[in-house]
Amino acid sequence: MSSNYQNSKMHCTVFITSIDVAISEEQLLQYFGSCGTIAACKLCGDTNHSKRFAFIEFTMPIDAQKALTLNGSNLGLYSIQVQPSKTAIKNPSYMNPNYQVSTNDDQYGTLPLTVYVKNIDVRVSEYQLRTFFEKTCGSIVNLILAGDIRHPARFAFIEFSNEEQARNALMLNGTVIGDKTLSIMKSTQPIKNRSQLTLEKEKGSLNSRKASSVELENSLTLIQQQQEMIRRQSEELKKFKLLQQQQQQQIDQLRNINRVNLQDQQQLSNNSSTSSNSSHSSPSSNPSTSSTSSTSSTSSTQSTQSTQSTQSTSSSSYNSKISEQNYTNNNPNRYKESSPNSQRREESQQIDMDRRRSERKRANNYSRDDYKDLKERREKDQITHSSRNSKHKHDEKK
Repeated sequence: MSSNYQNSKMHCTVFITSIDVAISEEQLLQYFGSCGTIAACKLCGDTNHSKRFAFIEFTMPIDAQKALTLNGSNLGLYSIQVQPSKTAIKNPSYMNPNYQVSTNDDQYGTLPLTVYVKNIDVRVSEYQLRTFFEKTCGSIVNLILAGDIRHPARFAFIEFSNEEQARNALMLNGTVIGDKTLSIMKSTQPIKNRSQLTLEKEKGSLNSRKASSVELENSLTLIQQQQEMIRRQSEELKKFKLLQQQQQQQIDQLRNINRVNLQDQQQLSNNSSTSSNSSHSSPSSNPSTSSTSSTSSTSSTQSTQSTQSTQSTSSSSYNSKISEQNYTNNNPNRYKESSPNSQRREESQQIDMDRRRSERKRANNYSRDDYKDLKERREKDQITHSSRNSKHKHDEKK
């Protein structure tokens, strides 16, 4: 039955737009009163704008049809637009006292005792809001003004002592308080006690603190993990730098050894060329003199060869080939000497060169840890070679 009543009210209601903000509700009722008896009216819209809109309900549908003929007429500074309303008026700002609604078909239905008020000016205090509604509606049981003061508008819940007072509060929808137009509607839930609200706020703040503490712990754990990762990376970087320094030192040592070996090879080649020139310049001298010179040259050659053998372990095969070639090319008597002693000396030199060549090949394949064994074997070979040379010298003297 209530839905049928709402449909009948909708056919009796018109919707008007483009109303000049200077037009009051009394002027609007007077203008549309020529069409028929007006049951209710509601003028809506912000007073800060130049245009507003309204709903007007007539007692008969034929009066609403007459109001539609005023579409496009001038009212104030603008031409109003009148068209049928798709809904009935809720919370009218004006109601005709001579037109009463049956209680069985109450358009508001069963009203709760609490209303919800929004779009409250932030400068309006709780005392001012309470005083306004108590003067216009009746006694207030409870009022809660909520919202952030940093925003331009706030909201409130107002609980009255009976339904008639709540109905009167709903009729104040669209009232301007301060710089804002109030929007009043039925509340879907009653107001909670302030103690319950305080308890809920404390619970919410406690939960937020717990959540923030958990987030803080997680962030601290993440920071500690990042610091540990940075520390490990710095340690690995230090180890890498130390390894680079060690490798650079080894490379410098090898370069120094190669430089010393090259100098020794050059000195050996110079000594060999000098001895060969001296022997070639005096071929008809005394046998004793020649033997003495050959002995001295042999001894010098042996000493240089021993020096070369001790330091040639780390030289490359390329440098050894160059030294052998220089020794062979700088010896002018390699084709002229034909005496038994010279042949024996050439054979011993050839044996030494073969032995050194084989040692160099082995030394290139040896690791650093095997150098000591190689040196010991080389010293033994030098001792045996010196004893054999001494025997040769003894035989030459005889």
